[in-house]
Amino acid sequence: MNHKLILIVIAAFFISCSNDKKTTELPKQAAKIKSDVLLSNTTRKPFSSTISEDTLTILVTGTTLLESKTTLKITNNKGEEIACDTIATIKLLHPDYRSANSSLKEVQLRETIHTFFDKETNLDFFKKDSYATLQFEN
Repeated sequence: MNHKLILIVIAAFFISCSNDKKTTELPKQAAKIKSDVLLSNTTRKPFSSTISEDTLTILVTGTTLLESKTTLKITNNKGEEIACDTIATIKLLHPDYRSANSSLKEVQLRETIHTFFDKETNLDFFKKDSYATLQFEN
C-alpha cells in the first residue's frame, strides 16, 4: 500500500511538472493598430527651390472619405518640414461631382488622390492659403 501511495505521488509530481501545458508563459497577443489613414500619395519635386527636390505628401485621414481631412505636407531633402496644412477632403471634389451620390464622390476622390501629382496645377494646393480660392479641375 505504501508503494502504491508513493508511486501515485511521484506520478502526480511528474505530471504537474510536464512542459506540455505550462501556464507560466504569457500568451502572445496580437496588437491591432487602428489607423485612420484612408489614402496617401507622395512625390519628389523641386518646390521650395530649383536646386533640390522636396517631398510633397497628401494624406487623407478620418473615419469616412467624405468626412475626412487632407493634410498637405512638404519636407525638404534634409527631412525638415517646410509647410503643413490641412483642408477638408471634399474641397478636392471636382465640381461636376458635387451633386453625385456618395459612392461616385468617393470614387472620384480616390482617383484624385491617386493621380494628384500628375497635374502641375494641383501643386497650387501646397501654397499657403491658396486652397481657399482654388477649385479642383480634372
